[in-house]
Amino acid sequence: MKYDDIVVLIPTLDPKERLIEVINKLNNNGFKNIVIVDDGSSNKNNIKKIKNVKILVHDINKGKGAALKTGFNYINKLNAKGVITLDDDLQQDIEDIKKICDLFLDNQGVYFGVRLFENAPFIRKYSNKITSIIFKKLYKEKIIDTQTGLRLFPIHMLKELLKISGKGFEYEMNVLKYLALNKISINQIIIKTIYFKEKNDSHYKAFKDSLLIYKELFRRNYYD
Repeated sequence: MKYDDIVVLIPTLDPKERLIEVINKLNNNGFKNIVIVDDGSSNKNNIKKIKNVKILVHDINKGKGAALKTGFNYINKLNAKGVITLDDDLQQDIEDIKKICDLFLDNQGVYFGVRLFENAPFIRKYSNKITSIIFKKLYKEKIIDTQTGLRLFPIHMLKELLKISGKGFEYEMNVLKYLALNKISINQIIIKTIYFKEKNDSHYKAFKDSLLIYKELFRRNYYD
């Protein structure tokens, strides 16, 4: 298959039926190596509908960072060239996912799918803009979309990514710091901005998680 050398990693918590659509789109476009980390879901109805996918399970909710690291630890033992992380809610277009994977297979490196937030809610758009400005000032690296969940890493980087601190959403900020401070180039690829109008779709807790993210943003170390 075209994307046999890339493993797709999707952390999820109480997923909606969109997760099934995500899996179907991936399967229909040549992605067969898919790993889902169920981060302590109380509602497993949609997870039970998924077939032919490796599912790793947390007995309790540990946070997105912990789920990503569980997935990285498993994938690190596989014979693959890269791992791409995705969200579970159709907020990333399959054509954008394929484009980034094609670029990676031609020239392996770190790739981020970044949004311009043209259709995003006001709070998301400007919180990202502010975070990007602060990040550039502190770490001398311009990250267009600090919140993106679409990230592709070469498999050889997983050992270092597993050492980075953070159990929740702040983990992804610490990964950005690790890349910037170690002068690891990030190929930022513009992707579509997709948001749904339904409320309470995200497990991101605006105040609590933002505090953790900004705490990590100003802390120069990315290890515990």
